Amino acid sequence: MSSNETTKLIIGITTSLFVGATAMILISMEFFSTYMIAVVIPIIAYVISVLMSIVYQYSTCGAVQIPTILISDLLVGATNGLASFLLCMESIPFLKNIYGTYAPRNPVTGFPYLENSPEYMAAMVNENHYKVQFLTGMVKAIVPVYLSEPVKNGFVYLYWTFWMTLLPLYFVLSVQGLCSK
Repeated sequence: MSSNETTKLIIGITTSLFVGATAMILISMEFFSTYMIAVVIPIIAYVISVLMSIVYQYSTCGAVQIPTILISDLLVGATNGLASFLLCMESIPFLKNIYGTYAPRNPVTGFPYLENSPEYMAAMVNENHYKVQFLTGMVKAIVPVYLSEPVKNGFVYLYWTFWMTLLPLYFVLSVQGLCSK
């Protein structure tokens, strides 16, 4: 692997980890509402990717083309915006509006929980059984069950913002590394 490719990979992974960790902290500590997070995370991802793109382009080409970086890194902000929007939509209990109130079901047996049982009360408070959680469910399936709900959501955002930053940023860095001499 060439030095340029190694640098691109290191910068891409470092940037993605930093954006993901920032998103995880914001979600886990509940600094913002879910709706505000859908706006804040893409902005943070864009700013961090611009800064790291400047570092990469300077180290590769010896010069920096700011307009090119500002425009091309919009892809990173857009993909993070899409992921944040979808995760925000997954936090809305749509099924309650469609089907009305109904008892949550035990995922093992498929039968509804008994009323006033601890599982029933917990499920009725968080309303997860009313939410369509495709992206969230993929990550929460491997997260330990003893973690609190905000920490689980933090891991969800860590996972999705990591990949939604790394994939477009690696492509963008490839384009930005083409030096015009």
